[in-house]
Amino acid sequence: MLAAKGLVALHRLIKDGKDDSPEAESIRDALDAPLNALNAAEKERAQWLSEDLYSVSEPPAGPTKEMNPQAQRYLNEAIEARQRREWDLALALLRRWREYISPALLSYLRGLVWREAGFPEVAAEFYGHAAQCEPENANYRAIYLRVLAESNLSAAARLAAEVLADDEKHAPSVVAQAAAICYEAKAASDAESTQLCRKLIPILERNMTRIENDSSEIPSSVHTMTAELLGFCHEFLGNSGAAIDVYSRGLQVNPDNANLLISRAILLYGASPRAITDLERAANLDSPIVWPYLFLAHHYLITNRFDQCRLMCEMGLKMRGSDAAKSRLEEWRAIAQAQLGFSAEAVRAAFEAAIRLNASNEQARRNLAAFEASLKAPGAAHRATWQHKPEAAIRQFGLAERRYSMAS
Repeated sequence: MLAAKGLVALHRLIKDGKDDSPEAESIRDALDAPLNALNAAEKERAQWLSEDLYSVSEPPAGPTKEMNPQAQRYLNEAIEARQRREWDLALALLRRWREYISPALLSYLRGLVWREAGFPEVAAEFYGHAAQCEPENANYRAIYLRVLAESNLSAAARLAAEVLADDEKHAPSVVAQAAAICYEAKAASDAESTQLCRKLIPILERNMTRIENDSSEIPSSVHTMTAELLGFCHEFLGNSGAAIDVYSRGLQVNPDNANLLISRAILLYGASPRAITDLERAANLDSPIVWPYLFLAHHYLITNRFDQCRLMCEMGLKMRGSDAAKSRLEEWRAIAQAQLGFSAEAVRAAFEAAIRLNASNEQARRNLAAFEASLKAPGAAHRATWQHKPEAAIRQFGLAERRYSMAS
């Protein structure tokens, strides 16, 4: 809501000692209309938000009280209310029992509520306060960077650049998050992407080694994130062998990570049977992205396993992915249906869906034309001469699409 963003902006100015500045007055004036448009419950929420933000700007009124069973019970109730998406109740309970919660943990929990409620700008303020209260807490610092990037990518990129400038002074989780943010914030040109990938590779290599050599409990997700980023940088620079090695290294720590399995499989597709094993494993892990289903559909198509191809296409069409990828799935579903003896209407509908999804899919147009021609010879639809791209071309299509999605 606009009121929340305005209150956060005003809070930042007050924190910087600019309460009476023209900019602060301008924000107050701009807040009048959004605040007046709120209903009673929303106005109360905005009032409490203002108070909570003010509380993180001021020193604590006193030391945190020792946790007692009653306070612990209500803290648990606040956590349960958040899980039920009862945001106002969760915040009210935290507010009421805040004297029993350390300032860092209180801000962390408030940030969690606001982020899940869909207000990353507000959440970033509380996460930032948590990180400020406990600068040695790597989790607070890493999540602050991530949430700040969701609301203000340029500000997050500046902080991330500071981390990467002296990466070994920061915890591996913070370094991994900073590297991801720098990639997200980069300019779109290939030249700048190449320069950034070359810069990130030694930093990410050091980070992986630090994680692997560290006897402390660093979450495996940090190792996985570092492996994904490092492997992708090698991919972008054309170093496929190095990328495969990094993905394999990541899978040694987290063998059931679908993203690492898919990334390695795409590079190996058409060159090693391990690609199919990786793809089938990723699909069995219920990966929500289109890639394992698309590559398996193509594999089943070219090996004449048409029913498996059809099923994989139908699964892939339900997943997250680009229209270009889903256009291929519709095209291959049409071919599989024709080979399996589906009605002309069903086959034609799938081809037409492929063309609607991607008007530049000329191969789908040619295959539709071949199908229509085959209908003139009764019973011969399954013998149409289909066109489909070779394995290497599909692999490059997958790499290009993944690079685009990461860049955007």
